Amino acid sequence: MSTQEALPIPRRGGFRKTLFKGIYQGVLGALRASFWIESRLLPRRAARRALKMFTTPQRLRQPFPPTLPRATEQDLDTAEGRLRCFRWAPPQARRRVLLMHGWSGASTQWQHLIALLLEQECEVLCFDCIGHGASGGRQASLPTFVAMLHQVQRQLGPFDSLVGHSLGAAAAGYALSTEVGRGFDRAVLLAAPADIEDVVRRFAAFLWINDKVRQRLQLLVEQRYQQDMASLAVSRYGPQVQIPVLLVHDQQDQEIPASDLQSFAAALHHRQVLETRGLGHLKILKDRATLGAVVDFVCAGEERA
Repeated sequence: MSTQEALPIPRRGGFRKTLFKGIYQGVLGALRASFWIESRLLPRRAARRALKMFTTPQRLRQPFPPTLPRATEQDLDTAEGRLRCFRWAPPQARRRVLLMHGWSGASTQWQHLIALLLEQECEVLCFDCIGHGASGGRQASLPTFVAMLHQVQRQLGPFDSLVGHSLGAAAAGYALSTEVGRGFDRAVLLAAPADIEDVVRRFAAFLWINDKVRQRLQLLVEQRYQQDMASLAVSRYGPQVQIPVLLVHDQQDQEIPASDLQSFAAALHHRQVLETRGLGHLKILKDRATLGAVVDFVCAGEERA
């Protein structure tokens, strides 16, 4: 056996992946250690620092694929900044569908669903929420998503179907229980968090923040956006949602626990449930079978011109 046969050459991609993973773990460890120390010595400062991280998404920038028809782009001026919207409008649209991405996401994540909806002659509009994608601003929260949904529905709607993913799905669910959701007759919520207080708890645990600082962080969020976080739990607003809702969640979702699906199912009157396996939090936006079920549900509604 030759030396080349006995000693396989390491792949460059595997080395880079290992290197980046090591760097990430080192940076994350240092960040967690700093919060662990600061939350015990300087709790107010730790809470303010955590607030900035909690409300500042990572900006995802990527173009739509050339295989997708070119969208009509439009910017809306809002109190939070410029809101970039993307629209595909067939001449005779069966349905008018509004899509909302999740935290640190962007409209381009909907590219696979958009293609399927256009095949069914649906009009589609999606927007990059404030602090995301091509929109302006830097910070956001669930109330920000709801406010931007209101702007789009009021200025560019009405749309009859609403589809959201992750935090966008939680915002969509809450909006359907208020005047903001007026006009929608069906909705799809993919990988939706059921309780934002639980999201804060998971965020605090991830950063090794103690409970005192976590409570202070929650108070700062509520004060900034002038909304009680408990009101954003599906157990509180769910009974007010009166339209059919399809709930989609993967059993192996590492971002939002699959148990949140059961909370939604228990709180909503008119719901259908689709559980997937092996897709996690993001691949669910690419799986053709899952997205096909979403399109079937959306198009099952009464057709509108």
